[in-house]
Amino acid sequence: MTTIVNYRAKEERDDFEVIQSKITANALFNFMREYSYLEKAILNMAICPRYYPEDISYLNLKYNSKDLTEWYIPMTCFCDIPLHQISYHAEGNSILLNDKGYGKFSIAFHKEFGIRKGIQPIHYLNTSSAQVEELTAALNILINKDSDYSEDSDILMNFIFEYIRMIKPYTGKMKRRDRDNNVIEIKKNFQDEHEWRYIPKLNPRELPLMLIEEEEIRAEEINKIYTDSILQTRDGVLKFDVEDIRYIFVDTLQNRNRLIQFIRGKRKGRRLSSQEKDILISKIMVYDELKEDW
Repeated sequence: MTTIVNYRAKEERDDFEVIQSKITANALFNFMREYSYLEKAILNMAICPRYYPEDISYLNLKYNSKDLTEWYIPMTCFCDIPLHQISYHAEGNSILLNDKGYGKFSIAFHKEFGIRKGIQPIHYLNTSSAQVEELTAALNILINKDSDYSEDSDILMNFIFEYIRMIKPYTGKMKRRDRDNNVIEIKKNFQDEHEWRYIPKLNPRELPLMLIEEEEIRAEEINKIYTDSILQTRDGVLKFDVEDIRYIFVDTLQNRNRLIQFIRGKRKGRRLSSQEKDILISKIMVYDELKEDW
């Protein structure tokens, strides 16, 4: 099932024009919960996607005669929420002890960079709509079909499987870890996240484009073997340059100083010139200070 989709490389386009938004941010923010993730991204000047679980119970799918309620998609998530509205996304809901948000550490990229790299705003679905009903019918046929496909049906199937990696219900459930690191489910209005996704260009001969089989999901949950393998693929990671970055967020002044020292002393990973290091440092902002003026 996970190797059906044909791999077709997508080239970056140089002939597009990005029109500046008047409502959403003109940056794509990738938030992180831990400082170490930020250092790792800057060390390699790249972000490595990971396989994330998606609750799909709203689609009412059957696979091998069993209810299919979850699949894992390799991705990196971004949002284009304006700065003055970003606190809920970063910190979560303080009333709900289990909603910790996505973290105060972030790299924000120019939206033009994201569009050039194929990062895509996702499609939020009303689960009561006719579109969801028809999508359910089409998917139940495709994921359980054993016969050979014609070239035309291959094209249609590729489109559908690309599409379903870019959808989410308007409201629904998601897995999170609570303050004791236990996996829990919380309810969310997903459209509030303004989510964009980077889906890596994986060749199915290297890694699955989605995890659906129980054995694959179990292996990923226990050992992260598929996520760890993305680094070994040819085009899996999202590479960036200094000029692609608009902001870097850290939570406190202490971690700002720590990150400055890390950048200045950077010897491993992707090499940067002294000028590039200075430019990178100039982009660092302290979340807790900015929040006072929002």
